[in-house]
Amino acid sequence: MKVIRFLIAPVAGIVAFMFGVMALEAVGHAIYPPPAEIEALSRAMGDAMAAGDTERYRQVQEEMTPVLSAWLVDAPVGALLAVVLAWIGGGLIGALVAAVIAPAGKLWFALLVGAFDVVGIVMVTAQFSHPTWMTVLGIGGTISATAGVGFLLTRGRPRPRPDPA
Repeated sequence: MKVIRFLIAPVAGIVAFMFGVMALEAVGHAIYPPPAEIEALSRAMGDAMAAGDTERYRQVQEEMTPVLSAWLVDAPVGALLAVVLAWIGGGLIGALVAAVIAPAGKLWFALLVGAFDVVGIVMVTAQFSHPTWMTVLGIGGTISATAGVGFLLTRGRPRPRPDPA
């Protein structure tokens, strides 16, 4: 049973992280709606992804890159902060799920989800011209949140003793 939990923990944590980011970004978009052009391109990208049309997906992505990069220059700080909070919150949710499922090594499973989140942040901020503070705050907040979850779920638990041989 422990082996199964070791296998399920990272997968469940990463899936929870992705859904957490999507849900939290949806809340941010409800408060700070993106411009109509970005909304339309996002829908087209989602449709292409759902249809498995990789060529259309790449085409829409190429169209979106300059539009989104230009919007990021003048975007409201609240909208940008909502994105950073979605990155951190998604990582926190995923780390919590992974650490709760893992039978041992909770800190490492939480940090694994955090590393996945950090890679995503680096990829997104490299693709679109995000302000530097977003990258720094997103990565620092994610590492702190996921490590904190792992530490808190590990703290106070006795270490497993090895079985006598």
